[in-house]
Amino acid sequence: MKRTVFLVLSIAAALTAMAQGKAGTWSVMPRAGVSIASLTNSSIIYENADGESLETKPRTLLGFTGGLEVMYQTSDLVGLSAGISYVQGGCKYKDMMKKGDILHDYYVRMDYIAVPLLFHSHVTSGLSVKVGVEPSCLVRGKSHEEHLFFDEDAEGKRSNAHEIEMNENIRSGLRTFALSLPVGISYEYEHVVLDARYHVGLTNTFKGNASRRSNVLEVAVAYKFDL
Repeated sequence: MKRTVFLVLSIAAALTAMAQGKAGTWSVMPRAGVSIASLTNSSIIYENADGESLETKPRTLLGFTGGLEVMYQTSDLVGLSAGISYVQGGCKYKDMMKKGDILHDYYVRMDYIAVPLLFHSHVTSGLSVKVGVEPSCLVRGKSHEEHLFFDEDAEGKRSNAHEIEMNENIRSGLRTFALSLPVGISYEYEHVVLDARYHVGLTNTFKGNASRRSNVLEVAVAYKFDL
């Protein structure tokens, strides 16, 4: 029994050593994936055809994330990384209907250049948890909406339908600097890293007094090049 336990522990230790970098080594990791973003306190109020005020809450918006990170292995179980990445944030809303107007494909998107600074702790073979800070700089902000206008008779029959697409640059109403708290988990196998991070927004996204903050979930794949 003792020999079996010793053998299992030896194999586990060997696998862990193989999966993690050695102390004092450097690695570079290009990564790409998807962002799933939302905005807090960003509900909108609209009136339907009956004059009733309704609240529409923001929904998650799918986007892109990608970049490059450099990691230094301070010990066999601890690493520090810094990088630069492109992250899309924002939110979208469900379709809304007013009298003679259907608003659809309505979303707000913000694009950032971010600098993730992370502390990595290796839990077990290939598995790591991470936490850090991420300052970001806004590079683009826009809103998009499409309207379907129509006439409607007493029987509900529609006519004279026409559609309008609207894009607005909202960069002037957004703060250029953002700060978030990223927490995440990753798994490495044969230098391929599957990575998931949730960014909790610490600063207001919009100018003014409204407390609207951006939260983003990133799911990405990276490849680790040892230097």
